[in-house]
Amino acid sequence: MMNVANEILSGLVNHPKSLSNLQWLHYDHEGSLIFEKIVLQDEYYVAGTERSILKSNADEIIIKTVDNRNKRLRIVELGAGTASKTSILLAAAVKHQGSTIDYFPIDVSSSALTEAQSSLTCLVPDVCVIPQIKNYVTDEFILPNFDGCTLVIYIGSSIGNFSREEATRILSHVHKQLKVGDALLLGVDMCQDPAVLLPAYNDKNGVTSAFHLNVLRHLNREFGYNFDLDQFRYKVIWNKHHSRVEKHVESLCSQQVKCINQSEEHFIYFDQGETIHIEDSQKFTNEQITMLLNNAAFQTEHIWSDEHKWINIILARVLLK
Repeated sequence: MMNVANEILSGLVNHPKSLSNLQWLHYDHEGSLIFEKIVLQDEYYVAGTERSILKSNADEIIIKTVDNRNKRLRIVELGAGTASKTSILLAAAVKHQGSTIDYFPIDVSSSALTEAQSSLTCLVPDVCVIPQIKNYVTDEFILPNFDGCTLVIYIGSSIGNFSREEATRILSHVHKQLKVGDALLLGVDMCQDPAVLLPAYNDKNGVTSAFHLNVLRHLNREFGYNFDLDQFRYKVIWNKHHSRVEKHVESLCSQQVKCINQSEEHFIYFDQGETIHIEDSQKFTNEQITMLLNNAAFQTEHIWSDEHKWINIILARVLLK
């Protein structure tokens, strides 16, 4: 199996250059801090819209999750970050259950999980936070046996950062670790006007730009590269054919970047205007969501949305194993 350093190098020497399958590169300590600022930007409708849906429907979401089965509930979250929105659901779960809720936030960022644990202690003290520093795409959850319903939360439209094939693999990976009756709460960004989409990923304050350029800084620090960040800029593109917003970093000149990998020197050559495809944000139709969930063996039970139909939050169930 290709190791991480070689996988990065391969993505940079290929044409076109791409690191879009290595999402975790964004979430070093600094990247995690920058991302928390992205969700506060006026243009970034995803976080505010999703929060509004959760605030308006948290009680109903929890009730439909347990489905009047009089079973205890525990919550697992993929890519939890600081869990700022999840606190809404956790509070509703504690109220419904009338007792402590176990919450398993999973993230590659230890600093984000530390902040989540600290803030939830104040916001929802009846939640027992059991963090796991893992890559949820590849790693197994560590969940003790549980006589009740497990709800896996995957919100923030994070599923859109992966291709359709990768997204199916992620949800299938989740399905394998659940039992019949367990549930998934999935947040999805819907297809809409590019005039709304593009500013959401290119805010006027430059926070999103800093987030993606920080990937180059991460490569310099951890993997032996010497990117000059002043010679690159962030670029966002709407790909209508694939229904996705593409995030790139573009070389401002013809240049070479050196990497020392396992004591060997490698050079990556850039033409002026050449880009590294750094991340995608896929947008979905209702039919595509249904197909995605069905392909991963989940059955859709309920959908909550906002007045603009920008964001869908879907409750799906494991019915067969």
